[in-house]
Amino acid sequence: MQYQTKQDILTGNLDQESTMAAGSDSRKAVQAAQQSALQFALWEVLDTSKTNMVALYDLAPRFVFDQRRSDAQTPARKVIERDFSFDGKRYRITMKPTQIILSDKTEVERYLGEREQIVEEVIRRLASNRNRLRLHGENKIRFVFTVYEVQEELARVKHTYSRDEIREAITLLAEVRLKIESLDERRAAFLSAAAFPVMGMRRAQEDDSETFVEFNPLVADAIKMLSFEQVSYELLMKVRDPVARWLLKRLHTKISNTNEPIQLMDATEIRRDSGMPVWKKSRDMLRRVSSAVDVLRREGILTDIQTEERMVGKRKDDLTFTMVASEWFAAQTRRSRQAVVDNQKDFVQAATGRNPADDFVPLPPADAYRLRELRKRREKTLTIVGKDTLPD
Repeated sequence: MQYQTKQDILTGNLDQESTMAAGSDSRKAVQAAQQSALQFALWEVLDTSKTNMVALYDLAPRFVFDQRRSDAQTPARKVIERDFSFDGKRYRITMKPTQIILSDKTEVERYLGEREQIVEEVIRRLASNRNRLRLHGENKIRFVFTVYEVQEELARVKHTYSRDEIREAITLLAEVRLKIESLDERRAAFLSAAAFPVMGMRRAQEDDSETFVEFNPLVADAIKMLSFEQVSYELLMKVRDPVARWLLKRLHTKISNTNEPIQLMDATEIRRDSGMPVWKKSRDMLRRVSSAVDVLRREGILTDIQTEERMVGKRKDDLTFTMVASEWFAAQTRRSRQAVVDNQKDFVQAATGRNPADDFVPLPPADAYRLRELRKRREKTLTIVGKDTLPD
């Protein structure tokens, strides 16, 4: 069964009107779902070494990894536009910076950087734990947490930020607005929103009080429509290179969609789609991309990399990488794809024919228990069949 998502609207494949929620006759169901929704139970990740990924949202070049070199430093062009490809289609993302005041009272403009990439990843991992999501209104998903909780998890995965830095990162994730639009389907709707369109945070001295965020519509829609998949969280946190971290997700998605462990990518494609800055000298860009690819080999994600040079005259213009995924990583992608299928089957069985596009489906406590036990048994079986620890 195929469901319609906001991502489908962006691609122009489906009818926008058919994604609207049921309306006023569903208010009682919405109130019940605030405590327990079927989609939230299926979003939960039982294996804490994994997290959830939303392909288009996660692979869009939303981050400015090197703000010292990038177009972020061009005074005449404060709005950054980047074209990228996803699933064979072309998109454009537009990013507008936000102004923040530093501790020395200096006012500066900031985009999302590597710090925000990591903090958002940690927040999403925490949100994938049991009973952490709540429905706010009819279709907004709210996650309540503390800054201390985020800091503790960051320290566990060996990314150390102060509480002020975490607050600043969350603020940027709430204020830097992103617009994603299709370049192939001009009539398709575009999406404009921050990573956390709504955010509530206590004052700095109240470290242990509650903070809340609402997820970007693409993420919220993926949760509702079950169009997310699992990826190794521990591996994402272990990889220290932000471009390699993006490339890991790109490879995961490609292998998951095609079941092909051998993937070809050009260096210029990786540079463009990951959001790396434009380099004055192509040899410097090629060296930087090669370094990111090699990180995946050292981490055991790739077992072999073959590189073919693309020449323009005597100048090396591009590199084509033939990347061979390790059996361990390929198995991870297969399990991730199977989890998507299992979620859809579990939804159909528990929702008695309802479509997730219509609403969040309330889940009574007894049914929630049965579903969780079923998923635990399934996870245990998969763990026995295939090794699920990181490679040495």
